[in-house]
Amino acid sequence: MFSNYPHQVQNWLSDLFFPKRCIECGKFGDYVCRGCLGAISIKKTFECIGCKRNTPFGQTCFLCAKINSIDQLLIVADYKDSLVEKTLKFFKYKFISDLERPLSVLMKKYLKWLTLDKKFNVFEQGPLLIPVPLHPRRLNWRGFNQSELLAKNIADTFQMEMATDIIERVGNAVPQADIKEREERLKNLNGIFKIKNKEKIIGRNVLLIDDVCTTGATLNECARVLKANGASKIMALVVARG
Repeated sequence: MFSNYPHQVQNWLSDLFFPKRCIECGKFGDYVCRGCLGAISIKKTFECIGCKRNTPFGQTCFLCAKINSIDQLLIVADYKDSLVEKTLKFFKYKFISDLERPLSVLMKKYLKWLTLDKKFNVFEQGPLLIPVPLHPRRLNWRGFNQSELLAKNIADTFQMEMATDIIERVGNAVPQADIKEREERLKNLNGIFKIKNKEKIIGRNVLLIDDVCTTGATLNECARVLKANGASKIMALVVARG
């Protein structure tokens, strides 16, 4: 993995001179204290990645399946929750890698709810966990891939196989957050991902991990190239949908 040494030094100095405080209530100790984290509700409704209508366990509806390669979308929390939005933005744009911890706690809480309350085990068919990749230049700038940190925590906790050597981002496109129209987002991602080690995914179910899904263009492009190279069912697990 690429590393951003200036950011690492900056984070070390920040911890030394400016101890961690909760980004919500200001309490010292963690970036998201236990009380504030516990107040975040997991999302208990499901929606199609395309039309956003309610579907069983986020399955892509029949009509949307014609233009979407993701088979199922699972959303952990509501982006309208101000702390969820703030945590994701600090994680991604203020380079606070430690925010992977509270976000992973939310993801595991959600997966436990799915298994125990909804009787749906995401890992039942042994999917391969794949984090959505960053372009090397952007990875070097940020210092970490936020999706990979989340995926590793989930893989370690549930003893699942994770692979970071399957999808390679070969184009450094305009950030999706800067593009509002879905059609433009799709054009922006055309041909941006390449598959390596194809033999690892032939016939495999895949669980894509990302921090945020907006239009679903990035996830769908990842799923498209995975299926084109032999992968089977593609689920996506995201912290929130913006």
